[in-house]
Formats: sequence, C-alpha cells, structure tokens
Amino acid sequence: MMKKTVLAAILLSCIPALALAQDYRPGVAAHRGASAYLPEHTLEAKAMAYAMGVDYIEQDLVLTKDDVLVVLHDHSLETTTDVAKKFPGRNRADGSYYAIDFTLAEIKSLIVTERFDAKTGEAVFKGRFPVSFDIDYRVPTFEEELQQVQGLNKATGNDIGIYVEVKEPAFHDREGKPIMKAVIDMLTKYGYNKKDSNCILQIFDYPAVKQSRELGWVGPLAMLVDGDGQLLTDDKDVHKFLLTPEGIKEVSQVADIYAPWFGHLAEAKADGSGYTIPEERIKAVRDTGMKLHSWTYRADALPKGFKSEDEVMDFLFKTIKVDGMFSDHADHLIVYLKKNGLRD
Repeated sequence: MMKKTVLAAILLSCIPALALAQDYRPGVAAHRGASAYLPEHTLEAKAMAYAMGVDYIEQDLVLTKDDVLVVLHDHSLETTTDVAKKFPGRNRADGSYYAIDFTLAEIKSLIVTERFDAKTGEAVFKGRFPVSFDIDYRVPTFEEELQQVQGLNKATGNDIGIYVEVKEPAFHDREGKPIMKAVIDMLTKYGYNKKDSNCILQIFDYPAVKQSRELGWVGPLAMLVDGDGQLLTDDKDVHKFLLTPEGIKEVSQVADIYAPWFGHLAEAKADGSGYTIPEERIKAVRDTGMKLHSWTYRADALPKGFKSEDEVMDFLFKTIKVDGMFSDHADHLIVYLKKNGLRD
C-alpha cells in the first residue's frame, strides 16, 4: 500500500510538467525556405522545408516594375542572381540592381544561386550550397508559391502555414507602388485573410503594421523589431522605442506577435563571455498577451555569447520559451523539440 501511495505521489507531481509540455508547442518557421541547404526563396527550397514538417514557410515580398509580387529577401537582385551579367548598367547610383526597376519577364530570365558577396563573388555561408549559375533555379512569384504550398497541403493532408514579410513598404510607397494593398489583396484572394488564418503577416515598418489593419487585414500580425531599423527608411529611433516597455505596449494595440531579433532577447556581453537577458522587455511582451517570436537561428553562425546549438535551444525553448522561431536550419529545431517532448 505504501509503495502504491508513493508511486501515485510521484505521478501526480509530474502532471503539471506534462501539462506544460502539452500546452507549450513553439512554432518553427523555415527562414527563406530550407535556406541552409538550397538557394534561398526558390520553390525547391520551399518544397524541402515543407518536407521537414515545419509550421510555417516564409515569403519576403517585393514588387516588380510591372506590379507583380515576387519572393526575394532583398530589394535588389545582385547578391542572389546573375543580374549584373545579364543586365549590365541597369543598377542605380548606389550600385544595386533594384527589383522594382525590372519587369517580371526580366526577373524570370535570371538564374538564382546561393547568396554571395556581390563584390568578391564569394559565398556568404561557406559550407552551404555552392555558388553556381549552372542550375535552373528561378525567382518565384508570390502567387506561384501560394499555389505550391496550398497544393502540397491538399496532396499531403497537412496544413502548413505561410509567414509573409512585406519588404520596405515605405520605399515602395515613395516609388508609387502600394505594396501593402497588393499583398493583402493576394492573401485575400487565396483565403488567408481570416482571424484564424494559418498565415502571419510580418513587417518591420511600424506605420505599415498599423496601415495593414486599415487596409482590412484581420489575420495574425507580427511587428518585426531590430535596433537598426530598415535599410531604405531611416526609422532607427522608432525601433529603439519599440524595444522599450512603452513601445511594446503601444505595438500590442495592433499586433498579435512581437518579433525582435535574437540579439534583443539575449544581449551578448562585450567580452564574449556569455549574454544577459533583458527581463523587463520579455516581461513587457508577456504582460500584453502578445506572442513572442524571434529570428534567425543558424547552426553555422551561432549567436554571440553561445557555445553550442543545445545552449541556444535551451535558452529559446526552456529559459524564455519563445512561441515561434525562424531558422535556416529548421530541421535542427524540430529534432530538438521532439527530443525534449515539445513536438510529436
């Protein structure tokens, strides 16, 4: 009888931990697809990410000269395609070949390769897929990618979501290209503009985050935050404010998800001996009820202050318990989560 009582006590003591594990299921987003293994944002990289069993596949969107949404991380083409060879002299004064200056037909004529330094031609990530223009990878349109994801969902019976970033909306507005409306219209066309949609809209531009609601976006909305702000719009002061408890509270009036860069959740010490946790910032997010997502985990470029993959993962999923994480190596996250009982 005593043995049974002790066993029952042990089992009862485990229930809260088990319940916590069941309730906490962090999402995994494939950053630019399976970008650690194939050239980023190609349909091939997205198919590989889908097969990994991720929760979301990411799309970064820009507009072409003829107003077609294409999937590119940068506003320019020279670091992932052969644009400089095919269209010499079509760059702007800053040296970049802006996607917005090319028609869809012109962009479709380009070969996509692994990301490289435009000045040296060397791969940005040395151990990844080789830089090569011999394989016929192309820039996909947003609509092509939506059709692929929805087609795979139908074929497999799964429900993998999309995580859509609108790149540089203020820049597009200055160029006379209302990209926010174009994105929301496309998502509405494909059935994603719903409160319970398996689609998250993410934006770095705070005015555009607010504008998305005004344009009728009712689905999940993420505010991307980085101390440096955007590349083509000087909004560093805005992002510094968004890193404060006051800014976080303000963001929560429109956004469902607060998504800062990893370095704003684990601040590396100057001497490289580790990191500190900005607990006030994390508490402010939790107090608003917003979900906490972050970006970007790369196994071949560990965050400063961390010595191993497991140390990064433990921090993310045991210490601060993020609700979602972007990764070039999404498969590594999935393996860790399964091993730790946080995923089936």
